[in-house]
Amino acid sequence: MGVAVVVPRFGQRPELETRVIERAGKVEEVLAPGAWTNARVEAWLDWADGLPTDEPRGTGRGKLTAPADPLLGGGPDRYSRRLALWGLALNIFTAPEALAFRRALLTLFVHGAAAPGPTLAFGARINPLAFDPVAAPPLAIPRSEALVFAPLGGVAAERRRAIAAAIARCEGEACADPSANPALARAVRDARAAGLADADIADAIALARAGAPVDIDAPPAVVIADQPHLGATALGWTTGAVTIAFSEADARTLLWDRIAPSAALDVTALTASADLEASVRILTLALEIDGAAGFTATPAEAYMRRDARPLSLRLAGIAETLVSEGLAYDSTHGRARAKAIWARAHAAARSCAAEIAALREVGLNRQILSAAADAEISLRLGGRSVGFEPWIGPRRRVETAEGATFWAVDECAAIGLARLGADVEQAQAHLTGARSLAEAPGLTALQSAGLTDHELAAAEAALAAGAVSLAQAFAPEVIGEGFVRDVLGATPGPMFDTLAFAGLAPEEVSAAEAFVFGAADLAAADFLTPSQRAVFAGRDQLGLDALAAMAAAIEAGVDAPPVLSLDLPFCATLDDAVRLETLARAAGARAIRLRRAGPPANFALACPEAPEARPVEAPAERIVERVVEVGRSRHRLPDRRKGYIQKATVGGHKVYLHTGEYDDGELGEIFIDMHKEGAAFRSLINNFAVAVSIGLQYGVPLEEFVDAFLFTRFDPAGPVNGNDQIRSATSIIDYVFRELGVSYLGRTDLAQVDPPHLDKDGLESGADPERLKRYISRGFSRGAAPDNLVFLPTRASPRAAEVCPTCGDAAMVRKGAGLVCENCGARRAAGGEVDG
Repeated sequence: MGVAVVVPRFGQRPELETRVIERAGKVEEVLAPGAWTNARVEAWLDWADGLPTDEPRGTGRGKLTAPADPLLGGGPDRYSRRLALWGLALNIFTAPEALAFRRALLTLFVHGAAAPGPTLAFGARINPLAFDPVAAPPLAIPRSEALVFAPLGGVAAERRRAIAAAIARCEGEACADPSANPALARAVRDARAAGLADADIADAIALARAGAPVDIDAPPAVVIADQPHLGATALGWTTGAVTIAFSEADARTLLWDRIAPSAALDVTALTASADLEASVRILTLALEIDGAAGFTATPAEAYMRRDARPLSLRLAGIAETLVSEGLAYDSTHGRARAKAIWARAHAAARSCAAEIAALREVGLNRQILSAAADAEISLRLGGRSVGFEPWIGPRRRVETAEGATFWAVDECAAIGLARLGADVEQAQAHLTGARSLAEAPGLTALQSAGLTDHELAAAEAALAAGAVSLAQAFAPEVIGEGFVRDVLGATPGPMFDTLAFAGLAPEEVSAAEAFVFGAADLAAADFLTPSQRAVFAGRDQLGLDALAAMAAAIEAGVDAPPVLSLDLPFCATLDDAVRLETLARAAGARAIRLRRAGPPANFALACPEAPEARPVEAPAERIVERVVEVGRSRHRLPDRRKGYIQKATVGGHKVYLHTGEYDDGELGEIFIDMHKEGAAFRSLINNFAVAVSIGLQYGVPLEEFVDAFLFTRFDPAGPVNGNDQIRSATSIIDYVFRELGVSYLGRTDLAQVDPPHLDKDGLESGADPERLKRYISRGFSRGAAPDNLVFLPTRASPRAAEVCPTCGDAAMVRKGAGLVCENCGARRAAGGEVDG
């Protein structure tokens, strides 16, 4: 006998429809529930790309002969079948129980009630069917007072240290002001010249002013800080990637949580009360098997996973459940309800874990339930809150079959409004907007400015077509550039704002946009009472005390301490971070994670320009230059062009960089493809690449783009995999221009790995003809590569005048009356004969 399996009860299977999903380098047709957005479907396909394919041998695979389920390309079915087979091999199931488990787990996925965490297709693992007595290595958790900051190498790190030195040598209140500290101003200008962004320079100044290290290396995942510590807080404030635990026991549990297999259960998708226990039981079984048969990134993690056997089962939709029941997140009744749900889940998970431990004759899991948030799992669950996080708000994006998106009231919000006796239709109008300019407040001034029904109709059509702002609906290309120029008397440009030029104040535009597009929340809904509005409060309306109180309420139902995320604006100082951390400690938090917003797009550090050099005495000889202005013209690329494609992952997000080159090898265009982000971000990145390409074709030097966009900081960011020269990046844009700088400008200072030794042809030394196929496109050369290739430099050298007839290299330089090849030494006399 094995562990009993109870299949949760759900209604009719959701109707599936065929979706066409554009992914990096390919287009896929998959079956997906009709109510899911393309972003949610794509998140599942991304997860399925990392599924392992190994199955245990000799377990009677033929006994699990249920037909494959085509949902989401078959990924959920493959995951369920593999775990069922491993459960059978580990004697957790009998064959009928394994079939029931596979069917139950797949049922949770089909109904959108559960989503697994990330998986590794291959890695380190202690084979659960083999005997291995090696014990797990001790957990290495740095303490705040023993933090070691490894000095970074490279020019950028030197410039940051120069900034710190300029502040340390100064005395006075204005040492951190470049305008008052000339040494700091010089260090800032040198840092800019080295490619550091103004935001990074500002961070270095803030760290140096506070006495914290400015050259922080890769930060640890978890830090123990019994008391507020400047070094630990600086790590969190700068990187946003450090969890600060307030005790050693909590830090150890948080590290177990990081290496544990994870999954989340959406409680809003359960139709009956008993389904909670049944669903928790299914996911506990799945995580137990995945923990034994899954892979980790390192052998040390594999041994820790085997000995501690941690699981990370999370509950999602708790905040949405409170809303649907008319309970405020920040209320005694709301916390009591959340506590009761977590307690039931914890009891069911522990009961199932005890049965597995007795059956396998192993110890109990060190950790099972976790309240950690996870953005990827949340996306696979349609945006539900994960852990004890508040919900994202009362409206959600809905996508039509044609791919158009629009706002709609969240189902839980509609249920909660009806339960409280509020007007649901009025709330819907408040949240989704009229999508029309008729009766919109403040827009009557546009008619006074000269807009006729023709222009207003064009703006209405843009709204119907999916415009996301009034500035976009009234853009010159929509209402007519001729109208803007002839009637309004303006010169339209890339950043031209028709509404502002027509005289509308910012508050008038905001009111009009709220009427047309709807409000993001119900905080200003005057048709609700204050107590009703409190039910629908989201993260922006809830304070630190509310989050800490909810974390404390559910502590008994989780095994890992809830991590309190502390949001800070970009302008927040290190002192602000210390104060917020102190407040979190006082509120009873056991662990925190600082999340600081990225810099605004137009952020610039105030720094005086370098003083002009003294004028030198003019030479006796007078030199007259004639300046000829040439009109700007676009140098278009050839229709058949060469280039390369670089695939990499930045912070776990896949990025494909495509380049296009002119015949002389100069860069002329780039394309940036991402598949893990939403449609808006992906479109923004694509159009950014188009803008850069147009600039290159109009003669903007690539060096200018590289200097402008290096070290930009925003998510996704972090480790880079798949690129042999770059190992980390502060953003996708930073990674792209690091790669272009290394590949096209020879900027080896931007590489984090020493480049391979290259020969005169620009290829790796010793490349034989067969290996040349790696560098020469067979399709571009129409099958001629790699035979009869002659490699010439892409840029003319002032010393290289002609091609050597002996070796074919453009290295013939004039020496005396003849030419000498600098490569093979062949000489050519003035008469033209070659002397080898």
